[in-house]
Amino acid sequence: MMTRATTLTRALAQHIPFNEAQYLAVKQLHLEMLTERRDLEILLNGASAEERDSRLAMAQMRYENGLADLLRPQQLLAYQALRTNFTAHRLK
Repeated sequence: MMTRATTLTRALAQHIPFNEAQYLAVKQLHLEMLTERRDLEILLNGASAEERDSRLAMAQMRYENGLADLLRPQQLLAYQALRTNFTAHRLK
């Protein structure tokens, strides 16, 4: 999980320059998101697709809000431009 969080953070940092504190905070946010997704997938095994989608969407929203809290306005604009290609669980 830590390796994946590091990979996601490095990939994002290639497009959005972070200071050291932001880098560490974003990496922690990625780790939390990956852990939450894994836990939800286990917890929701056998749940309806609607419930799974809803819970995963809420987790994604928490990630997006957490990231928005960490980024400066210019960084947030750069992230929003990347958002179609980058999420906490998938990099295109």
